[in-house]
Amino acid sequence: MVRFAVVGGIGFGTDVALLWLLHGVWGMWLPPATALAYLVAFAISFVLSREWVFPDAGSMRRQIYRYCGLVAGVLLLTVLGVQALVWAGVPYLVAKVLVSGVVALVNYVVSRWWVFQVAPVVAQPALEPEPAAVAS
Repeated sequence: MVRFAVVGGIGFGTDVALLWLLHGVWGMWLPPATALAYLVAFAISFVLSREWVFPDAGSMRRQIYRYCGLVAGVLLLTVLGVQALVWAGVPYLVAKVLVSGVVALVNYVVSRWWVFQVAPVVAQPALEPEPAAVAS
C-alpha cells in the first residue's frame, strides 16, 4: 500500500503540474488540458505500478488492456468532475485535487483487484518418488 501511495503521489504531482502548465500558463482549454495531463500521469503510473508495486501480477498484455479500460473510466470521471466543479465556481486546481481524491480510491481498488490481479497458482500434482533401485 505504501508503494502504491508513492506511485500515486508521483502521478498526482505530474498530473497537477501539467494541468497548471497547460491550462494555467499556456491557456489551453480546460477539458483537453485535464485529459492530456491525466493521460501522461497515468502512463507513468502504469509503468511504476507494474514494475514496483505489483511486479508479480502476470501477463502484461492482459494488464495493459485492463489498464486502458480503467484509464477510460477514470479519465471520463476526472474531466467531467473537474469541469462540473469549475462550473460550480470551484477554482480548477482545487477541483482537480477534490476529484483526484475520489479517483485515487477507485484507481487503487480497481488496480489491486482487477488490473494487476495475481493469477491463481494451480497446484501441480505431487510426483511419486521413484522406487529405490534394488541392489543385486
